[in-house]
Amino acid sequence: MASFDEVVPPGKAGNIKASIHTANYKGPIGKSITVISDDPTQGSIAISVLAKIVGSVEILPYPALQLGRTRKGFDTPAMLLVRKDPTEQGTLEVEELKASAPWLNASARKVRAEEPAVEGIPAAVPGDVMLSVQAAAAPAGTSVVNVTFKTGLTREPQVTIPVTVTVQPVVTVQPSDLILNPVPNEPEGASGEVLVSVREDIDPKSVKVVSDAPAFAVRVDPPGERAFRLFVDWSGKGKGKSAPTSTFVHIRVGAESVDVPVRVNLARVEQAP
Repeated sequence: MASFDEVVPPGKAGNIKASIHTANYKGPIGKSITVISDDPTQGSIAISVLAKIVGSVEILPYPALQLGRTRKGFDTPAMLLVRKDPTEQGTLEVEELKASAPWLNASARKVRAEEPAVEGIPAAVPGDVMLSVQAAAAPAGTSVVNVTFKTGLTREPQVTIPVTVTVQPVVTVQPSDLILNPVPNEPEGASGEVLVSVREDIDPKSVKVVSDAPAFAVRVDPPGERAFRLFVDWSGKGKGKSAPTSTFVHIRVGAESVDVPVRVNLARVEQAP
């Protein structure tokens, strides 16, 4: 952001004031300002603004976390090391540690003695603080949340650590819905299939498949596997126009359920002899 004297008399000096917003920045930073005037003898002038942003703490190995079902942060906590910058005065005290989501748990532990490096976390020294972050019962999909805490230090009194949590659904279905097309010589029957994949931490034998309507029968092949084909067979024989032509097939794992809409292509039924 810059402000400047818009009119500078010939032979006189003008002022340009520039400021850089340094929130969420650490380390070297560079910005440029371009000065354009109506002086026919002088083209545009580029001014570089260089700075080194020094905070109160370092977050190691990275000032952010990415948690996934197969990574630490679900069954095992993910760890971050908080270390006071050597140019900062005072004592690092991580206080008022808060997570922005109720299913994200965070705790802090002061390091009292030297600790060896472990799994990407550098060796800790007395005065460091070890953060533990764990996601429990996070919603399916990708959630961007954060952990905040106060440092007790001057330059950076509060720190925010972004946390990206990705949770795959218990099962995935391709395609997500199913359209059954009766064949011309058998308008009262139709079949179709979808591919079902079970998340790797789920026991495939715990998966249950049910249909809302008796006219739609379901079967799986092969049963009890992590990836299987789900077949849906529709029969309208003897039911005439009263036969249901749409339903939901439910794939259930414990309390979670994925609902697959199933529909018979009515246009094909009407066109059949």
